[in-house]
Parts: sequence; C-alpha cells; structure tokens
Amino acid sequence: KIDGLTMADKTVEEFLVKQGYNPFPLVRYTERADVAANHLLEGHVLIIVDTSPSVIITPTTYFHHVQHAEEYRQAPAVGTFLRWVRFLGILGSIFIVPLWFMYVLQPSLLPENIAYIGPNEQKNIPIVVQIFMADLGIEFLRMAAIHTPTALSVAMGLIAAALIGQIAIDVGLFVPEVILYVAIAAIGTFATPSYELSIANKMMRLVLLLSVALFKAEGLVIGATVIFLFLTHIRSLNTPYLWPFLPFNPKAFWEILIRTSVPGAKIRPSIVHPQNVRKQPK
Repeated sequence: KIDGLTMADKTVEEFLVKQGYNPFPLVRYTERADVAANHLLEGHVLIIVDTSPSVIITPTTYFHHVQHAEEYRQAPAVGTFLRWVRFLGILGSIFIVPLWFMYVLQPSLLPENIAYIGPNEQKNIPIVVQIFMADLGIEFLRMAAIHTPTALSVAMGLIAAALIGQIAIDVGLFVPEVILYVAIAAIGTFATPSYELSIANKMMRLVLLLSVALFKAEGLVIGATVIFLFLTHIRSLNTPYLWPFLPFNPKAFWEILIRTSVPGAKIRPSIVHPQNVRKQPK
C-alpha cells in the first residue's frame, strides 16, 4: 500500500524484488515490442505500468542482461559473432584493469614475451589512485553528457579526450597506460546491453582493484571468488541468477553461447517453468 507510484515501473520493481543494496539488476526493462513478445513466448511474465514506456520482464538471470536484439536481427553466424564480441567486452570491463594492475605490482608474473606490459615511467601519484581518478573522470563525463544538449555533447567528448586526457599525461598526473586500460574497460562497459548491469560490473571492477591493491595476485583470486559466490547466492523471484551455468543446463547454456536459428529452438527454457515446454506442436 502506497500513496502513489511516482517513479512508475521502478517503484513497482522495488516492491516486487526487494533488491536492497544488491547492485545487480534483478529484472529487465525494454521498450521494444519484439523483445517483450519473445520473452512472453518463452514463459516470462511482463509487467506494464501506466505512464511508463518500459515493460518489466521477470524473472531474469545474469545472461538475460547480456543479450541484445541486434543478435537476432542478423544471421545466426553473425549473431553468434556479435554475441562473443559483446562477451569479451563485458569480461574486459570487469577484469582487464585489475589484471593489468596486478602485473604492475608483480611484474615477475609476466611471461618474457609480454614483459613490456606495465608503466614505462613512474609518477608521484600511486597507480591505483590514478586508476580511480580516471574511472571517476569517465563517470563525470557520462553524467555531463546526459545534461548537455546533443549538439554540444560530441564537442564536449572531443575536448575531454584530446585536451584533458593528453594534458593530464603531459603534466604528470597520469601514466599513458592508465588512460589506455581504463578507456578499454569503459568501452567494454558501453558495450554491455544493460545499463544497470554495466554499472554493477564497474562497481565489481573497483572492488577487484581494491583487493589487488591490498593483497596483489591473491587479492584478485579472492575478490573474483567472492563476487562469483555472491552471484550464485542471488535469486530473482526464486530463480537462480547464474542459470543455466549454475545449476548447469547444457542445452540452455549452448543457446547462450551460440545464437541458434529460430526454427531450431523448439524448447522453452525450463527455469521459468512453462506449461508448454515445446515452442512448436509435435
């Protein structure tokens, strides 16, 4: 019972899933009729809230937030390629900066053929502080772009990249490698289809950075393990968040990795407990 739904579907979501301070999204939003209809056909529940252009899709898992309609508007081979590229971008947005920072702290772990990785010069500011500053700088730019008229946002981005970034390197605030790897991680963040998931992944990247700064290589392993265990603990409306990876379902996991053709996808995912398991009659 509430006086009003001032935030429309977002208010309904908070009553529905009781997310608390868990940063990972437990429902999916879409404004596309084809995406909503496809999930409805698979057995999901759609929630439509008056005055909102978005539809809530539930229940969802982690892998629902890494798929995009673009994959299904292309041929299966092209859709699979786009999906793998997107997966690489998402993994890079989480692990590439902590992994590079670990090698900076422990260069002896690097093989000889890639021993060139790492900063070629030292600055007065610690590397971990530089990374946090660069990451927060990208967030400042993103927020500024939201509040900047479209005609000026492109110019603002060029100024930030060409002037602020280069000058920050020239005056000794950043080493060039920090800008490079933080930019790669930012591109992977922007390649994530779900904005909510991209922000959660960024928070996990910062957690891994702190773990590496404190415990070096062991911190990366411990931090990644804790995050993985946290994801396995999450349930969205009694649905395991990492399904079909955990609990493992080979057929459903294969459809996550490979974009199968629509005539070949005859079975609805079992995690939503559909009344009709087969998409097509016998």
